[in-house]
Amino acid sequence: MAGRHKHRFVGRAAELAGIEQEWHNSAAGQFRCVLLLGEPGIGKTRLADESVARCASGATVLRAHARPLSGTSAFGVWAEALERHLRDWRPQEIADLCGHHLDDLAGLVHSVAVARGLAPRREPPRPRLLGAISRLVANLAERGPLILLLDDLHQADPSSWDALAYLSQAIPDRRVLVVATARAAELAALPAPLRVLVDLEERDALRRVEVEPLDARALRELAEDVLARPVSKDMLDWLCDRSRGVPLYAVGLLHAVNDEGGPVGAGLRLLPEGLTERVQVRLGQLDDEAQGVLEVVAVAGGQVGLGELVRYANRPLEQLAPTIDKLVRSRLLAEVETGRIPVYEIAHPLIGETVYRQIGGARRFALHRNVGRTLLVSGRLGEAALHFARSATPGDDEAIQVLLDALAQAEQRGAHREVLRILGSLIDVVPSGDQRWAQVADALLGDAEWVVDHRADDDARAAVSALEKIDAVLASGPDQRARAAVKARLASLLSWGCGEPRRAAPLALEAARLYADAGEGTRARLAELEAAYAQGLAGDVSALRSGAAAVLERAESAGDEEAALWAVGVHGSACFYQGNFAAAETALRRAVAMARAQDRPYRLTWSAMALGWSLGYEGRLAEAYQAFETARSTPAWRESNALELEANVRWLGGDLAGSLACARDALKQNPGRIGRRRGQCLASLALAAIETGELAEARRAIAAARQIYGAETWFMAGGQTRHAEGVLAWREGRLAEAAGLLQQAAAELHRVGAPVMAAFVLLDLCELSAVGGPVDAATGDWAVATMAAVAADTDRALYRGAHRLSEAWHALRMGQPGSAAEAADAAVAEFRPLGYAVLTARALVARGAALADRDPRGSIVALGAGAELLAAAGAEWRRDLALARLRRGGRSGKQVAAATLGARSITGRELEVARLGANRLSSAEIAARLFISHRTVETHLASVYTKLQVNSRSGLADKLAELSL
Repeated sequence: MAGRHKHRFVGRAAELAGIEQEWHNSAAGQFRCVLLLGEPGIGKTRLADESVARCASGATVLRAHARPLSGTSAFGVWAEALERHLRDWRPQEIADLCGHHLDDLAGLVHSVAVARGLAPRREPPRPRLLGAISRLVANLAERGPLILLLDDLHQADPSSWDALAYLSQAIPDRRVLVVATARAAELAALPAPLRVLVDLEERDALRRVEVEPLDARALRELAEDVLARPVSKDMLDWLCDRSRGVPLYAVGLLHAVNDEGGPVGAGLRLLPEGLTERVQVRLGQLDDEAQGVLEVVAVAGGQVGLGELVRYANRPLEQLAPTIDKLVRSRLLAEVETGRIPVYEIAHPLIGETVYRQIGGARRFALHRNVGRTLLVSGRLGEAALHFARSATPGDDEAIQVLLDALAQAEQRGAHREVLRILGSLIDVVPSGDQRWAQVADALLGDAEWVVDHRADDDARAAVSALEKIDAVLASGPDQRARAAVKARLASLLSWGCGEPRRAAPLALEAARLYADAGEGTRARLAELEAAYAQGLAGDVSALRSGAAAVLERAESAGDEEAALWAVGVHGSACFYQGNFAAAETALRRAVAMARAQDRPYRLTWSAMALGWSLGYEGRLAEAYQAFETARSTPAWRESNALELEANVRWLGGDLAGSLACARDALKQNPGRIGRRRGQCLASLALAAIETGELAEARRAIAAARQIYGAETWFMAGGQTRHAEGVLAWREGRLAEAAGLLQQAAAELHRVGAPVMAAFVLLDLCELSAVGGPVDAATGDWAVATMAAVAADTDRALYRGAHRLSEAWHALRMGQPGSAAEAADAAVAEFRPLGYAVLTARALVARGAALADRDPRGSIVALGAGAELLAAAGAEWRRDLALARLRRGGRSGKQVAAATLGARSITGRELEVARLGANRLSSAEIAARLFISHRTVETHLASVYTKLQVNSRSGLADKLAELSL
């Protein structure tokens, strides 16, 4: 900007060094990303420009700037960056650069369309478009190091973020450096960017640079440069206080000093003096021409090139140039130095907001329409769409047509988030019953993979409303395929986005019938599968399994590999829920192989994560974790709920820290409202947090799950949530409430047809009954009998162990310690080889409880072993329960309990004695120094030896040093 870039660049040596290091890494043959994060006005763009200027020798630089209304422009940032670079190239050069991707890129980049001769009739599918973008970027990088400067990336469309993730994996060894700027606060609320950034960080391809406020030394340099004179201490203190180190604020204040001859009034509000109340006064002093230019830039949003500004304002350059120069000098408009063609933007976002609010409604409509038309002529359909939406009244033919074209483009590109947003905009423009809803249906292809994959499980309400309007208009029409497509999408969004599977099932079946009538066999079978899914989500896993099996059989008979891929995976998952692990593994491994053969990255992720979930519940932890690794091997994995499922398996396997990490990572990637599919991590998070003692986090997770799922049945989520609620109530001593919740959870999971999930709720219920929970005899008998049936049906060690452990607790409740000990021994034998640490520990604790009166020594050994395992797993709650039992075992039990806790159980007096003993003082010397008896010293030393597992004073000294005590 003129206001920022004409002054001296100060105070960013460390940030520049970091960016330059990434430039060297990139130039050596690595795809690298640098993300500059900071508040508005902090100098992110200036830092990016300076760093690129220093690195750009011999490099090709591409630039793009995301705009506030670019959210429906699929791949818009990449289109702008490539177009700005290629627009001066000769057509043959562009054709040579694009190679066989010329057709795929022609719809995205205007210059490529010119080189091709015309734009293609339809957009290429998303995978081909991503591949084409990566190939074009790779070809540019082959000519020399490539720098991509992407400004305000927090405003970019989700597909542009997806493309960044794809590039980083597709061309990891190319000399490409991406320098992006973004506002941290806005970025933190966007799921798509966060998933991409986490993925880049995991592959060590990203450096985050926090652009902090300038310090006093840098502000002094800046002030002396702007004022062209030395700065006094008082002036510097005033500048530091009022600007808070933000360069934009500081420069505004310094110019005010020049304008007014000294420091200006008190109170830096949101902006410095002259940019709050005074901004309205300053705007009022402008002539109509200047106000009009500012209004155009405010409506356009973000940065506007000189040519665009001329077209938006509908004025000749000769007339506009003096006005633009005047606005730049007044520091209301800023000029960005990005090359030979000037680019302009409002000097600060809040000035832009002030200008925008002052525009009258009719003029605002007119300006948005003019900007939209200009963007449309320039081929920037996605950006134009929302400008037309903001300048439309119901029934507006021109706006509806633009939105329809943008919808078709986003649909063809597979940009499902943009599709949902445009559908939401159409609701306000196309009246109910208007026949143009049929044209909306024509824009939807009906076979988008993201619909079948249920990836659009958030923000579905607006899209559902639009689809319902389309469905009503098409009800009596002859186009069977269009009607089927709308009903299929409506069913998917109702099931997964809105949590209304009972409404969805008949719609999916109707879609299947319509597809069949239209001769669309694959679509018909996938719609039947959606109907089966809706039944499963509504609480009937048996219907899900039988429905998937029927679809699979028909798909195989018809040679339909596409429908068979989906059906075999769903059938395998349903087999797993019901405990048929052999069939589940066969189906899911087949799904993985088919996904690889058909080159379906998301289906590979989906099938592998389902396999990992199944293997984890079968008792094969190592293989489960390996399957989750496979799931994360594709670029599409962050659109899945792999982390949520892995969190569940790690909780079951006793890796509580890993479970918490997966669940927290899943939530971090999905800020704001969590959808039903992703909310499955909340129960696992709560259960793991209860075990580790993080009860506040557990309560928050349970509250969030309640809000998402409510009291309605949605797959297994309700039962899992009630399980977590019950364990939390138990942990907090509300035993009657815990018993009721656990019984409800087990009954619900069993009723929906997921016995493998119910088994571990039943186990908790049996243990609660043995430790004093008010569980009636009939419920206890039902729990043990149900566990026996699950163990018999699954025929797996994990469930045999759970059954025997439930028997042990039940026998203890019934006063049969001998039977309890025998059952607990059997449970330990089943669990221990599997590596399920917490379950093994719980079986050892049950054995210890059963032997308390009959074999005190054996009881202490079992309890101690269980407590050790629980302590190692971080299961503090159950560890403390085991230690309480140990302490009831007399002196030996207390010693074992102390040894289990180790240094954490050493008292202050014991530590004093231990330190003196480690310094070679005798017991008598210690007693004299601390004014205690010789016997007390010996008792304290013996206790410390036990707790630290040492047997001499030299060993004691070494251990204290090791523990920094």
